[in-house]
Amino acid sequence: MNNATTKRLGILLLALGLTTFLTGCPPDTGGGGGNAQAEYDAGFDVGFAVDDEYWTGFYDSYDTIDFGPIYYSGSDIPILDTPPYDAGYWDGVWYAYNDGYFVEYDYAFVIGFSEGYDLAFSPDWPVLFAVDIHTEYLDGGFSDGYNDGFSEGRVFGAWDYENFWDFDWLGAMWDYRGGTDLSIGGLSTGNAGPVFLYEYGTDPLDLIKRSRDTKGLDQRINPSMRFDRDKEVPALSYRALPSDVQQEFNVLPTLSPRSTTTLLLQTTWLQRIDAYNDSAKSVGATKSKSRGASN
Repeated sequence: MNNATTKRLGILLLALGLTTFLTGCPPDTGGGGGNAQAEYDAGFDVGFAVDDEYWTGFYDSYDTIDFGPIYYSGSDIPILDTPPYDAGYWDGVWYAYNDGYFVEYDYAFVIGFSEGYDLAFSPDWPVLFAVDIHTEYLDGGFSDGYNDGFSEGRVFGAWDYENFWDFDWLGAMWDYRGGTDLSIGGLSTGNAGPVFLYEYGTDPLDLIKRSRDTKGLDQRINPSMRFDRDKEVPALSYRALPSDVQQEFNVLPTLSPRSTTTLLLQTTWLQRIDAYNDSAKSVGATKSKSRGASN
């Protein structure tokens, strides 16, 4: 971890301490006038709207890199059954935190997918395949997301190149997210691939324990939501990036951590994230499954 990241983490921990002090007791709005479900719903909406918890989760995920410490603090958020307003509030806080934690992983996946695709879209893709190694961190952090995306993207890049498709990492990624899995050069995506996808709602510490204790664990784990409430869970929120996060992503690396070959992409990480978010509004509901065979 570089000095800038360490310094930012220190500031983050201080901010988290102040946030805990300020948000330790959910605001009492009077709930739903004695209706337990209405009170729970009201508390949930307030808790889910706490941006500080969302960005705490986001930074926890970003600062969890390689095999370093996991800063995940979702398990520290109280689990309450009563009173209903407080129970709803802390459930909402938990979902906000987990949204931030997963979205950071998801953005890293986008970046990794684009760069894996870029490097494999070349006549030299067999060379990349021969020397490339997928490291599984199982922590849901930035490095984990980058590697997961890179490994899936390289297969799509090589396949597109060999089948004379135009260079289109974003379209390829939507195919992948839509359920299309491919195989080429002895490598595959999806369930047949080397990737153990981190998923929303999963405590990485539990994930690591399960991977050690269970043999033959399915590569596609299910999200382990810890609450079973009547409240409908809001859709995963991709909240507007604050200026410091935009600055962090406004870079255009010439090399990937997994290759010495120069990247040809001409868009910054931030531009790729923006392209992903913009396309999700229109492409997400109509994902193509034209490449290869769909699962």
